[in-house]
Amino acid sequence: MSALLCFISNLRRNDLLEKLITTERINKMSFVNNKKIIIDKKNNLSSKGIKKLQSEFISSTSHQFRTPLSTLQSSVELLEFYIKKGNTARQQEIIEKIKRSIIFLTDTLEKITALYKYNSLKEKPNFKKIDLRKLINELLEEVVVNISDSHLIGVSIEPGLKAIRCDGFIIKQILLNLINNAVKFSPQGGQIKIDVNRNKGWIEFSVRDEGIGINKNDLKKLFQPFFRGRNSGNIPGVGLGLTIVKNLTKMHGGRIECASKLNEGTEFKLRIRD
Repeated sequence: MSALLCFISNLRRNDLLEKLITTERINKMSFVNNKKIIIDKKNNLSSKGIKKLQSEFISSTSHQFRTPLSTLQSSVELLEFYIKKGNTARQQEIIEKIKRSIIFLTDTLEKITALYKYNSLKEKPNFKKIDLRKLINELLEEVVVNISDSHLIGVSIEPGLKAIRCDGFIIKQILLNLINNAVKFSPQGGQIKIDVNRNKGWIEFSVRDEGIGINKNDLKKLFQPFFRGRNSGNIPGVGLGLTIVKNLTKMHGGRIECASKLNEGTEFKLRIRD
């Protein structure tokens, strides 16, 4: 799929993905778009909060679905036309386009559903020692199928850094999002550099690309739900991947930051405790 999450087969992973937007137990209040929503001690939203959440859900969902639904409608009309003409080649092209639209809609719906689940987090990260090079190799195996010949991926791991203590699933999902984004927002190709180092009690993962970059004024909004940079143009996406990255990072007790220059590239740094 496009740059955000991978399909996960086992139950634990599905459960975790459903909760990845919620990063901490809510006792007295939550925030939506920097505004307080008061909730009771049992984590139930107030009537006012529920109405606001429902309104935002409907607005966001309708906005995100409008374009792909229009594409589906026009594709079906074209398909009917080419069926009448007996043009099987064009029929197959349109069928593939319809399939892509359905995948996009399904992915969007899953992410929106996860984003608006304001329930308490029931599962904590599963910390254990994992083989760092094995993790990176697994990442590359999943990413390589989505890159073009114009992309080059380089990996550098600090000598002696062999195993790290972390939740391998969470870290993998964060890095997959960041690497896929690096590929997606480098439409002309270029190098994507992955570095892993120890730095003052932290394990630091860096993902750096040579893509279109991010406008300085957009950086502060980068992790907001549904936000897309003004220069993203026709690059596909719904603006939820980095929201997921941020909250998975918080769930793991880590830090995420971004530095970027327009037309030069972007670097994300993920830090987790050593």
